[in-house]
Amino acid sequence: MKESDDKLELLKMLDILVDGRFLEAKKDLTLQFRGSSNQRIIDVPASLEAGSVKIWKNLVR
Repeated sequence: MKESDDKLELLKMLDILVDGRFLEAKKDLTLQFRGSSNQRIIDVPASLEAGSVKIWKNLVR
């Protein structure tokens, strides 16, 4: 999906992005920067460079 120019400019300002809806059934408060296990932490600069989603390399599981 091609992002609009304004969204792309906003994404360029981010280092990481938490992606995914919070799900109470998957709630886990021990997760880094997330509230539920279905969420992912995206490395935005690496993803923009690669043209595909890249998971943040410093993720603690």
